[in-house]
Amino acid sequence: MTLAALEATLRLYQHPETLVERLPTLRLLTRDATEITALAQCLQPAFESKFGEQFTVSVEACLSQIGSGSLPVDRLSSAALTFTPKDSRGSTLGALTQSLRELSKPIIGRISDGRLRLDLRCLEDETGFIGNLKP
Repeated sequence: MTLAALEATLRLYQHPETLVERLPTLRLLTRDATEITALAQCLQPAFESKFGEQFTVSVEACLSQIGSGSLPVDRLSSAALTFTPKDSRGSTLGALTQSLRELSKPIIGRISDGRLRLDLRCLEDETGFIGNLKP
């Protein structure tokens, strides 16, 4: 099974002209930051309507860490939806992160500087992402 998967992946490299479209990891790593920012701006209203009473929801530039191994510290420009509690309480932010983790498809973000950040570099199904928020 492992060898079959490796063979299928290596076959993609025989056609470098279509590699970015056909290899998901490469497609996500080569996404332009302006495309990700536009996606974040489209998603912002849905998140504001759901969480706007307790949080200021904004779009901010961020850096995506691309992994470990051969590139442990490299980062790529990206964009994130950020959630800043209006009451400035960490417990409000903790409750939000917990509720997002408990969704049918968990949403995992990063907390720093009193905000939750959802980096959108690897998001490809924005309709499912928004639909996941509905009870």
